[in-house]
Formats: sequence, structure tokens, C-alpha cells
Amino acid sequence: MSALIIAAFAVLSLLIVSFALIISLHLLLSSSQHSTVPKLRRRGTSTHLLIVLGSGGHTAEMLSMLRRIPLDPNTYTFRTYIVTSGDSFSASKAVEFEATLHAQYKDSKHAQNQNYEVITVPRARRVHQSYLTAPFSTVQCFWACLQVLRGRHPDQQRSNHSIKSQYPDLILTNGPATAVCVVLGAKLLRFWNALFELLLFKPGQTPKNNQPSTAALRTIFIESWARVTTLSLSGKILLPLVDRFLVQWPNLEGKQAWRGMRKAEYVGTIIE
Repeated sequence: MSALIIAAFAVLSLLIVSFALIISLHLLLSSSQHSTVPKLRRRGTSTHLLIVLGSGGHTAEMLSMLRRIPLDPNTYTFRTYIVTSGDSFSASKAVEFEATLHAQYKDSKHAQNQNYEVITVPRARRVHQSYLTAPFSTVQCFWACLQVLRGRHPDQQRSNHSIKSQYPDLILTNGPATAVCVVLGAKLLRFWNALFELLLFKPGQTPKNNQPSTAALRTIFIESWARVTTLSLSGKILLPLVDRFLVQWPNLEGKQAWRGMRKAEYVGTIIE
């Protein structure tokens, strides 16, 4: 009889903990999506933009969008491009894109100094890779992305660049799986930094310049132009996680992960 009571108590405790975790996750996602984002930046402040490049079409679309914006190196004074191992195409395209910026903004010291870096991380899942081993490679990719966000990846030579912000100010992605790892890493760091500020700083007090801030690591996901009526798998996963979710077709406008979450924004075609 006592064994049954212990088992019932254990099951009840597990259910309570699981329910608490689900509620906490819901509140975390909902509150972070509605957190206040600084609208203005002090003139001359360095802005670090991190761009996730997928393979093939993802890279082509992303660079097409950056050309149309256009990406001004005077505004985004430092750029980090994340590519996956074996994707020499995306890495070379990032270098070519920076070369066009260098030529286009000849009078800009930010463009002339070539303030950018291309970082290679492991693939979350290789083509035809077994689903049994995919979780291990995904964890490896996530850890590498987390190191990039913290500026501690082996490929990064941060001492050569005058970046004041410890983290990227803005993360821009249109998929694929690596984007999920990057956004999850940004979410984790923002949660940790929010907790850090809550415990160590008084109300109204702001961290010093060398301290991490929740104002950084803002995320934008841009759904592929090819997605007309349904979201991609990466899009479905990231819809409740990113700060802004942009779609290029009106049929996708207003989609949300669940009630109370931020909705997908229709912005029209943003590729060349």
C-alpha cells in the first residue's frame, strides 16, 4: 500500500513540475515577445548585425534582401555571417557581398575597414543523416552558435574589431535548421541576462557598457518568398520565439503560434 502511495505521489509531483515548466515557458515566450525594444540609438553607436546564411536558395534570398534594404555599413557597423561546415558557396557569397559594400561605400570608414567576419559552425543535420544521430549533431551546432553569440567561437578575432556590445544587437535569418539553434541560443542568453539584471541591479539602474544587456540579441525571421500559403518547418518552430516574424505573402499575415503571441507581419516582396 505504501508503495502505491509513493508511486502516486511521484506521478503527481511529475505532473505538477511539468505543468509549472509549461506555464513558465508560455510566460517566458509571451513576455519576451512583448518586451520593450529601444527605438533610438545614440548617434555613432556601433551596431552589430548577425546574419544566418543557409545553403543554396536561403543564402541567395538573404543576400537579395540585404541588397534591397539596402544594408548600410554606416548603420550596421559590424557584420557577422554564420555559415555551416561544407557550405563554401554561402561563405564565398558573403565575401562577395562585402566586396560590393566596400565598392559602394567608398567614403565610409566602416566599409573600408571591412568590419565583418564569416564564422563556420557544424551542421545541425547533414543530408541523409540518420535521425538517431541528428540530436547529437544538433547539440554540437547549438553549442557552436552559442559561442558565436558570446563572441567566443574559435573563428572569431574580436580583439581586432572595435565592437562595444558583447552580443549582436540584431539577428537576421530566413532559416534553415541552423537558424533555430541561433535563435534558441539568443533566447537563452536573453533569459539569463534578464535574470542577471533582476538579481544584481536596482530598479531603474542600467548595466555598464561592458555588461550584457537584454536590449541586444533581437531576432527577426523572414519567411521564404516561396512560402505562399504555409510556413516552413523552421518558421513554425521559430514563430513563437523571434521578436518579429516577416512574411512576403498576404495569405500568411496574422499567423501566430497561439493566442496572445505576436503575429506574423506581411511586408510584401522584399527580394530583388
